[in-house]
This record gives sequence, structure tokens and C-alpha cells, in this order.
Amino acid sequence: MSIEQRRRLVAESLQVGNLGNNARDLPAQADPTHDCQIELSVEDIRPYEHNPRRASNAKFNEIKASILASGLRNPFTVTRRPGESHFVVEAGGNTRLLAIRQLWAETREPRFHKLGVLFRPWRSESHVLTAHLIENEQRGDMSFWDKASGVVALKARIEAAKGATLSLRQLEEEMKALGLSINTATLAHYLFATERLGILGEAVIDLSGLDVKTLQPRLNSMKRYAQTRASLAEDELYAMVFEPVFRQTADEYRRMSSFSIAAVCRACEEGLADVLGEPVAELRMALEPAARSPQVSLGGPPAGPAVSTANTGTATPGRRAQAEAAIPARTEGAAVHSRVIEQVRVCAGLVGISDCLRSDETTPLGYRMDALPILPHRDSLDPSQQWAWQLLTLVSATAAPPESLADGDPCAADSTSRVPDLPVEAFEFDAAFFGWLVDANDRTASACWDLLGLVREFRSSASTPGLPGSEIAAENA
Repeated sequence: MSIEQRRRLVAESLQVGNLGNNARDLPAQADPTHDCQIELSVEDIRPYEHNPRRASNAKFNEIKASILASGLRNPFTVTRRPGESHFVVEAGGNTRLLAIRQLWAETREPRFHKLGVLFRPWRSESHVLTAHLIENEQRGDMSFWDKASGVVALKARIEAAKGATLSLRQLEEEMKALGLSINTATLAHYLFATERLGILGEAVIDLSGLDVKTLQPRLNSMKRYAQTRASLAEDELYAMVFEPVFRQTADEYRRMSSFSIAAVCRACEEGLADVLGEPVAELRMALEPAARSPQVSLGGPPAGPAVSTANTGTATPGRRAQAEAAIPARTEGAAVHSRVIEQVRVCAGLVGISDCLRSDETTPLGYRMDALPILPHRDSLDPSQQWAWQLLTLVSATAAPPESLADGDPCAADSTSRVPDLPVEAFEFDAAFFGWLVDANDRTASACWDLLGLVREFRSSASTPGLPGSEIAAENA
């Protein structure tokens, strides 16, 4: 090859362009695979967009002033989704991040720009959402609605990852594995609230868990009554009666910033009475049959005037009383028996199993519990319903006075008093049941304790000669 040819080849080689950057879509550096301290600029960190707490932090100005004076005492914990360039706060800190962003914009001080943070490798959307739920719960600054919505959103993410719908018990276990302890009763409570009370929850910040526990059994009672009286389906009932009341309540709250769950209940009753074309007073008597002397109703439509007979103590029920007859008091002096029966009705109503309550004069107390229904869309009933049903079933069978029981066996009655068959294999008095029963914040458990106290009083008075309750023992014997 001549010298000229070599010069030409060298000149051509100098004109070759740079190679393409085939790695342009990769992150600037691979994230660490373990927890570690790193330094980031404030622009690199974004708030977690699915933070369950939606309401603004009322102490934002105090937090901002504290950071301005003392700096960021607790570093952020951040993570990064695979393939993304920015980081997100992993376990709370959205409020502090907003404050630091504002301080950087206002002061341009370097201490608000470069931040030392704790980096944790990405695990899953469910993990980050759970971390924020736990953080907000520990700080105690999350409303009932935000927590309920966050837990239901977590349920959706868990089920999406599993590719299947999970039962409440399975969800409890999955959330426990993520570090969030929520029992099945609370899960069912949150599901009802988010499925049926969205209009209230989205507008009324003051809506509490106690409000929902008060409202739910009332709405369920109205639902059963509407189905019996007019075959009104649940969705139709909510659309026609309940949701207009919720909208009106939400509008009033926006104007007045005041809210009363009792007023919501009353408005729903008035709306249902209007749809059914009957007096609201009559509807309320049907929904809440108080202990009316000389009889105590277990539930269902109100009985008409009762006509007592001196020898038998029976009563003639009025209209609409054929399905669930009132339980007559055994004698005029059987006040304790009436209180027991009313407390039975309260316990059943709190967990929504009033439909299982039936009058039965052949049992010691005059009532029995029908089998619990099988739910079409869930694997099992709420545990609190099962536990309350079990207690009420045992009370119906074993609350007879000692003299009326055979051979000292509390589960065996004599030939004149029938004890219902008890499905013993269905009874689960385990640690979970005990935890529910001793929960001072659970209204149903507290009501069950009150019932057991009344049962003790009933048995004592019925077995003591000369006391009014002894007349009941004589009649049962």
C-alpha cells in the first residue's frame, strides 16, 4: 500500500462519529441493595402520592418553624420504584418534606437543599402504603375515614398482587405479615363504611368510628324492614332514601361545620317512612321495640296491644306480629327477665344478627337463636357476629334457674323446658374470642358483659324464695 493510500485511510478514520449511548434509559447509578445513608437534593424526593392521610396537618406551621430553627432532626426514610428517577418518602414525612421545600424556596439555605436520608430498597406498593398507615396511626393524626380508605386501598393492592379475592381472615393474616394489625371485625367495619358511606366520609371530617358503629346497625334494621314491607332491594334503598340524606348532611356540614349522627339516623327513618307511606312513629316503634310491660319484643314489626290472661300469661299479638311474637313476661314481678330479654335484643342488634332472634316459649328464657346465615360474597361471617351468636345461644339454653336444671348440669333442663340443640363444634372460645370479650372499647363486648351480669341476677333472684323472680322458677319447674 502506497503512502498516499495510508494517509487517506487515516483521514477517513478520524471522521468516524462517537458511539451511541445504549444505556441512556438506565438510572445514573444502581440503587443499593441494603439500608444505608445517602445524600439527596430536596428536588430528588417527592411525597408519596398514595398517602392515606388526605387532610392537611393542622400543625404544619409549627413543624415548619421548628425545622427553620433547629433543622431536620429526624432524617427522611426514602425508597425508589424500579425504573424511576425520583425517590419517595417511604414511611411518613410528607408534611416535613413540604415544609423543607418551602424553606428552600424562601431562604435558599444549603441546609434545606442537600439532605442526608436513610435509603431502603424498594419492596412493594403494599409495603410502602402499610408503612404510611402505621406511621400515621402512631402519630395519631389520621381521621377514621382516611384510615378506612387506606386499609381498603391496601386490601385492593394485596388482592391484585395475589390475583384473587381474599377472605377477611386471609386479609388479616396478610396485613399482619406486613406489620399492620387489624382484626376481621375492624376490616368488615371499614369495608361497610367505604362501600356505603362514601358521601359522608368524603365530606364530613368529623365522622368517627363510633359514628359508623352507631349508624350501621340502624341502617341494617331499616334495610330489613324495607325488604319485609315493600321488597325494597338494598341498592335501591340506599339510592332512594339513605344517600339523599347523606348528601344533605354533607352540604350542611360544609356550611355549618357541625355534624350529628343521631340526626342522620332520624332523617333516614323519616325518609324511609315517606317512601313506605306510613307514619314515622310507627316505623320507629318497629325498628326499636323497647321493653314494653308486660312484654318485651325481640325485634321485627311492633306488636299490637297485648291482652294478658291471668292463668297462662299469654298475649294476643296485634297485626304484623305473626313472624316474631313478643316474649311475654312470666309474671308481673319478673322485671329481671324483661331486662335480660331487652339486653339480648341489644346485643343482637349491635352486630346485625337480630334476624336470628326468635320467640320460643319452650326454652328457659323464652327465646332461641336461629342458625347464622351463609353470606354469598364472603367466606365467613364477621367474628364478632359469631361470638355474639354463640353467647346468646348459650344464654338461651343455660340461663334457667338452678332448680329447673336436671342433676346440676347447666346444659340439661328438665322435661318441661326444652334446651336448643347446641352445635358445640361451631363454638370457638379461643384467645381471639377472649381478646374481643375483654376489649373495653368494643360496644358489643361491653353489652355482652352487661347481659351476663343480668343473667346472674336473674338466676339468683329466680332461685331465692320470696323474691319476685322465684315465681319464674316455679313456673319453669
